[in-house]
Amino acid sequence: MRKNIFLFSLYVLLSTNSLFSTEILLKNGDAFLTEEVSETQDEIHFYWKENKYRISKQEVQRLDPRKKGKDSSYKYAEFVLSDGTVLKGVFIETKGSKIVLKTELGFAELDKSKIVSQTQEDLEASPSLPEKYLDASQVNLGWRVGVSGIGLASLGTWSTAFPLVYGGGFFLERNAGVSGWFYGFSSEYATGPGKTGQLSIWSQNLYLGSAYGNSSPYWMIGAGTSSISRNQGEERNSALAPDLLLEFGWSWNTHSQHLVRLGIRSQCNLQNEASLCNSGIRFSWGFYI
Repeated sequence: MRKNIFLFSLYVLLSTNSLFSTEILLKNGDAFLTEEVSETQDEIHFYWKENKYRISKQEVQRLDPRKKGKDSSYKYAEFVLSDGTVLKGVFIETKGSKIVLKTELGFAELDKSKIVSQTQEDLEASPSLPEKYLDASQVNLGWRVGVSGIGLASLGTWSTAFPLVYGGGFFLERNAGVSGWFYGFSSEYATGPGKTGQLSIWSQNLYLGSAYGNSSPYWMIGAGTSSISRNQGEERNSALAPDLLLEFGWSWNTHSQHLVRLGIRSQCNLQNEASLCNSGIRFSWGFYI
């Protein structure tokens, strides 16, 4: 009885692993090691490099759950040699006048001068999946909205009077037409006590930025205006000042279409006497609307 339970558990485990790691070979010879593969009557759905894709079964040559790995790609090629020999396998590398191929029987080195024809012309470039295969849930050029929290330390002459401000706000942004780029608007309020009262900063900024993947570094630059207020007892001084901002850090886009960023924010409010510059941590979270 225990043996049967063990064998059944092992079967379930192996079956689950096959669902989470599968080689998908397209009819053009491009192969991808993917995750979370599922099938419908006409399509194959899977994740590759944290993006969700869907491909028609008519474009797929085979699925192989025996191949293990994650987010890699390579090319299968067929070579016809001058003596009539036909070799099929995975392209590994080019070594001088030789092409290294991994076949079902092992590694083989082919002399380029003896190759009559081949199915893949550009062997060196790693295959990538075109955006046309992205699942509809991944192709979203609409707006996203979110909230942010900040903690900033004042720099220069302001650091003594008002060493720290903290607060939060909201942002509204959109992916640009160029992959990885985005632009948006943010409104944030930060305040902090000091030796000479209370400092408050309300900033409105337009910004442009770029990220390099679903889990990757990002940066943004922006400009706008800030309302700066200083309260000391019943006395209140306010002024409007142009400002510039720079932010960089790490960005995460989740499968559920949520965005999380954690970065270092530096911002300067430009004034005639002494510009107010501060730098610190900014956390932001958003979702598509």
